[in-house]
Amino acid sequence: METSVKAPAKVNLVLRVTGKREDGYHEIKSVFQKVDLFDTLTFADAPDDKIELLCDNPQVPVNESNLIVMAAKLLQKVAGVKKGVKIVLTKTIPVSAGLGGGSSDAAVTLKELNRRWETGLPEVKLQELAFKLGADVPFFLGSALAWVEGAGEVVTPLKVKKSFSALIVNPGFGISAGEAYAGSRFDFAGFDRNRELEADIESGDPHRVCRHLKNDLEPYALSHYPELKSLKYKIEKTNPQPLGLVVSGSGPTIFAIYPDMETARLAGKKLEGVAPFIETVNTLTD
Repeated sequence: METSVKAPAKVNLVLRVTGKREDGYHEIKSVFQKVDLFDTLTFADAPDDKIELLCDNPQVPVNESNLIVMAAKLLQKVAGVKKGVKIVLTKTIPVSAGLGGGSSDAAVTLKELNRRWETGLPEVKLQELAFKLGADVPFFLGSALAWVEGAGEVVTPLKVKKSFSALIVNPGFGISAGEAYAGSRFDFAGFDRNRELEADIESGDPHRVCRHLKNDLEPYALSHYPELKSLKYKIEKTNPQPLGLVVSGSGPTIFAIYPDMETARLAGKKLEGVAPFIETVNTLTD
């Protein structure tokens, strides 16, 4: 039987880097928010224990370096499964964009194959496997909005009250997380979750959310990619102007927040041609 599942993108409303661990991971304190920009994964049975991945985007590898294949093989190994699967990935989320597309695809694969193969692994075990695949993967197993700590493995759901509208603008090139972390100079200043931040983020009120937009990886992206700095300026100065904007994750995608969808769409039309990927989105709620 064939099944299709959507994998949402995420943005980082807050991303503070507070230290570096002995295992090489950086300690973060971040707010992750899912948005209604989706990849689609279609699953079908395959003979024996074969894992086959197909994708409509030639930029995406379909070999064992892909997190989808890694997730399927990891679940096979841990659960002792001898079943196979064919997965067709329809890619909409830009690649290496700071939107977590690959991590979301991996999380969907873990959840769907756990169901499809009837392995019965509990949520806590899936979370453990998710972190083995990548620091952002555990978030995608859970709620639409979360406070994320550690290297990404500590995920605390937040209760979002309503969605808000935004533009996702991607300049058409990628920045790897490894590059952004290695090239950044952090002061590792302390940053703690507080009730005001939590209440504003959970409210879904775009004005309140914009009070807290901050990304410690953004200075690297803007200083090393002048075209990104120029793009951010154009978005800031184009009427209707955003309430706030921030580079998501390691970049280079810019997330610009507007009072409502009508305003976001108008801004998107005014910005046509300044970047190859401009999409209006709403944040997701549970």
